[in-house]
Amino acid sequence: MKDFEEARGAGWRALTARERDVIHPVAEGKSNKFIAIELGISMRTVEAHRARIFYKMGVRNAVQLAREVCTNPEP
Repeated sequence: MKDFEEARGAGWRALTARERDVIHPVAEGKSNKFIAIELGISMRTVEAHRARIFYKMGVRNAVQLAREVCTNPEP
């Protein structure tokens, strides 16, 4: 739990490989259903990844995430 608390707002370095797969479609405005079909995972899994991405990137919504991805691209 402590590691998760430290990940808040940590940015790209805190994301898992799967979260990195999900972040770009979310930032592009694709629906959870579309992302799930595209990646072959459930919508609930996409929702969970999306919530963790928002937490780790320190944003509250997809618009803020898109701005963050555009201004601070993946290293």
